[in-house]
Amino acid sequence: MSSPFRQLARDSVIYGASTVVQRLLTFLLTPLYTNVLAPAAFGDVAQLYSLMALATVLATAGFDQAFMRYWVEYHPRQSVLVTAIAGAGVSAAAVCGLGVLAAPAIAQTMALSSSGGAALVVMAMGIVLFDALGTVPFAFLRMERRSVLFALVRLGIVVLNVALNVVLVAWWQWGVSGVMRAGLASSLVGMLIVLPVAASQIRWQWDRVLVATMLRFGLPTVPAALAAMVVQVADRPLLGWMSGATAVGIYNANYRLAIPMMLAVSVYETAWRPLYLHHAGDPRIAELLARALRYFLGVAVAIFAVVTVFVGDIVAIPVGRGHLIGSEYWEGLSVVPIVMAGYIALGLTTTMAASIQIGKRTGLLPLIHGLAAAVNIILNLVLIPPMGYIGAAWATFGAYGAGAIVTAVVARRILPVRYSWRSLAMAALLCGAIGWVGQLFPQRGMLEWKAGAVVLSWAAAAALAGLSPQQFLRLVQVFRRS
Repeated sequence: MSSPFRQLARDSVIYGASTVVQRLLTFLLTPLYTNVLAPAAFGDVAQLYSLMALATVLATAGFDQAFMRYWVEYHPRQSVLVTAIAGAGVSAAAVCGLGVLAAPAIAQTMALSSSGGAALVVMAMGIVLFDALGTVPFAFLRMERRSVLFALVRLGIVVLNVALNVVLVAWWQWGVSGVMRAGLASSLVGMLIVLPVAASQIRWQWDRVLVATMLRFGLPTVPAALAAMVVQVADRPLLGWMSGATAVGIYNANYRLAIPMMLAVSVYETAWRPLYLHHAGDPRIAELLARALRYFLGVAVAIFAVVTVFVGDIVAIPVGRGHLIGSEYWEGLSVVPIVMAGYIALGLTTTMAASIQIGKRTGLLPLIHGLAAAVNIILNLVLIPPMGYIGAAWATFGAYGAGAIVTAVVARRILPVRYSWRSLAMAALLCGAIGWVGQLFPQRGMLEWKAGAVVLSWAAAAALAGLSPQQFLRLVQVFRRS
């Protein structure tokens, strides 16, 4: 393997492993929140983090993307760095300043159930400000291929946040305020670590031409990023607005239980993009894309089966004096398979979007994200009133499904691939059957029967992936020995 691709593989492993560890550590907060916070309070946390996710996209104004675009080719490089940091800082100050001024109105619109809602919104804006100021320095570490430092700092921020949550929320019982203070402190520390690293490369000068150039590049990326974020987080504030904070808390706790599928899709995307870009000029690239879809479907169905069938037993695992997920939240377990199905649709989009990337038609991606965001909002508005948080889960699935369908149609026009639509239909039927069988079992117990159902599902998943019965049996034997 040539040196550039060795570096690419090394960085992909570091970023991928770091992302998985960070998200697993963040998931550890779920048992804490669901055993300490009431569903309404946890719903407030979910809504505030949704607000921060959307505000952060606006606050950075695309300066992080513009920095990565011009860091290599523009000279002097130091001007690019200082311009990007200053531009993101001004934008973040403006967005967060408006958020602070409108904090009472925002808290009222979100129908926060916790006392001091305006103060919570102000702290959320502080987190957005610190995160936005650190965005360009983190991009600097990526562009300089300092992946180890990048991963360690990111991981350190998550570890600090988890530790502060244990102290402020579990021990000191500060509730939602403790959650926000932990986020504020960890974001501040992260910013204070990465800013000096970038500052050593800064040449303190202001280039108005460069500012205009970076804005022309960065601002058009904001709608696409905002649309993608809407699909991920818009359901919480809409659910809170129409069904209340308790529904948001139950929904968010069970949404998080889909983390195995989310991690699988995330790791797959990290490894998949370098692979297809490396083989973009291969005449057999279409065959590679088709085979990747079948492999992904096989793995996804296998994960779907395990989580769907055993989720009732998983949430009841004892943790301290409570459970992995507090019993107040168990009524929303039917959310889990729906959200996982949505992540499978996202994985399909990731696979088929390779045709768009290879064909250099990335200008179509904002349209795809925008359509998915529109579908998400419309479905939430239509489904939440009659179905509550179950409607929000189906809206998530519908948005990711719409994105996959549109991506398939667009990708086919750019780089035709003979995907196995039979395998896709079979995967959909399998997931439906697994979901139905999962409802037949009691939430807890009958582990041997559940294990048998999962093994049968794995056999079908192996067939989806194109494995022969002999290959599947060898995998089962390896699994049993381990």
